[in-house]
Amino acid sequence: MAKLERQQHIIEQLRLNDQVNYQELAVKLNTSEDTVRRDIRELADAGLITRVKGGAQPKAILPVTYQEREVYAHAEKCAIARKTAKLFKEGQIVVLDGGTTPFLIVSYLPRDIRLTIITHSYPIANLTFDFPNVDLIFAGGKASKKSKVSTGVDVLKKYETLNADISVLGVHSLHLDHGITDPILEEADVKTRISEMSDQLIVVPTAEKLNSISTVQICKIEAIDLMVTDLEPDDILLQSFQNAGIKLI
Repeated sequence: MAKLERQQHIIEQLRLNDQVNYQELAVKLNTSEDTVRRDIRELADAGLITRVKGGAQPKAILPVTYQEREVYAHAEKCAIARKTAKLFKEGQIVVLDGGTTPFLIVSYLPRDIRLTIITHSYPIANLTFDFPNVDLIFAGGKASKKSKVSTGVDVLKKYETLNADISVLGVHSLHLDHGITDPILEEADVKTRISEMSDQLIVVPTAEKLNSISTVQICKIEAIDLMVTDLEPDDILLQSFQNAGIKLI
């Protein structure tokens, strides 16, 4: 097995487990413990995992506040945003989840594009005022200062009356068996409705969110039509999702 493939396997195992050890990995990868140690050392030096005695642990928990997420994995999110923005067509109705990646997607749209954008995100709503041909439908409700979105019954009631051509859903955790999950209960119902309200559901996770599980289920994997990531579509980490019938970009 090539080094890159081994290291990708190690990262994938750490998305499923709190810790891995040299011996178990050596058996699974059919290689020596010394080779596993070198792989883990390289991954840790690159800031992708944390070395511990006898093995490795995942990196720190993903950031929660909007301000933290703005700077976290910014280059990867920009790569996703550029690819996703190219998917929008004139005249479409698009619902955008809150979060920094959907915000970046809007920032990469042509300024003269004609769209109707539906959102409960305050930063996205503000950004749409820079687009002369974008009609904004804002779903207001209880404001979350941490996430800069509206939540609660008022948002759900508004979204229940609307349908769109495309839904773009930000992702905290994505797993083949558990689908999309999120740690913030008050935002989960809104995300679930977004996953149901359009002809095409697009999810936009960065690589470290793959094969991870959080608290509240948003939707099952079968609901996803298209996934845009910062990886190449033939990356080994995406193979299981492709096999499940999800189109990859």
